[in-house]
Amino acid sequence: MRPPADAIGTLALIVGVIASLIFIGVEAALVYAIWRYRASRNLAGQPATFERNRRLEIAWTAAPALILAAVFVLTLGTMAEINGAGVAPAMRIAATGHQWWWEFGYGGTKTANELHVPVNTPIDLDLTSVDVIHSFWVPELGPKMDMLPGTTNHLRVLARRAGSYEGQCAEFCGVEHAWMRIRVVAQSQAEFDSWLAAQAVPAVTQGGDGERVFFLSNICVNCHTVRGTAAAGTAGPDLTHVASRATIGAGVLPNDVARMRAWLADPQRYKPGSLMPRVPLSDADLDALAAYLGALK
Repeated sequence: MRPPADAIGTLALIVGVIASLIFIGVEAALVYAIWRYRASRNLAGQPATFERNRRLEIAWTAAPALILAAVFVLTLGTMAEINGAGVAPAMRIAATGHQWWWEFGYGGTKTANELHVPVNTPIDLDLTSVDVIHSFWVPELGPKMDMLPGTTNHLRVLARRAGSYEGQCAEFCGVEHAWMRIRVVAQSQAEFDSWLAAQAVPAVTQGGDGERVFFLSNICVNCHTVRGTAAAGTAGPDLTHVASRATIGAGVLPNDVARMRAWLADPQRYKPGSLMPRVPLSDADLDALAAYLGALK
């Protein structure tokens, strides 16, 4: 099957060509009428008129109807193609919208904001939301689809080439709607399998001040999960392998230790309205906590 975005692009091209031909035809008829019935040709001083041209009336009724019927049939075929009619998905991924970040579930493994898929593989996304209406849209991979609380919608995506694809929530969902970015990473099957296996591995206990701050502050563990530890919060993103992601806060900051520290010190500075509070920690504790999270790869 073709990538859904390719099918949509082909349909858009066909409709664009049809619309262009209609535009050229209408403008040509208008120019001809202006020239043919100009005042200088009307020697009698009376405007030219005609009526009851049944053939013309049938033509300008039947032609648009046939064109619309053809576009309708092509649209139905494209809709069936992008929905994967007759092609079973190779895998399913659960995608959940939050204010304002994305959660992706691969069976028992969860990650956030960064969706990984194998190339040339039809993937069905099971889309839902835990709060308000969101909309998943990565233009290079397919159409947009709403994510509704209490409802699961389905979207077929397929990437033909390896690389990164950028997307965005397409439904206004609050003050930080613009910072609800999507990053899709398409990889070879072997690279994807390696990535997924690494994501499924629980975090390794590190010891040290950073881990102590994370677990003893009674703040981080209330909202976040680090698999393999006692942290099992569900309000915020799973942090088991947070350092492996390219960005922090669904695209608001690049992911490195320095920016992680800045984010921990004052999330509202970078993403006003986000549900993560400012962490009341000393500079030394912030340094240690940022280093701990930066090691969770």
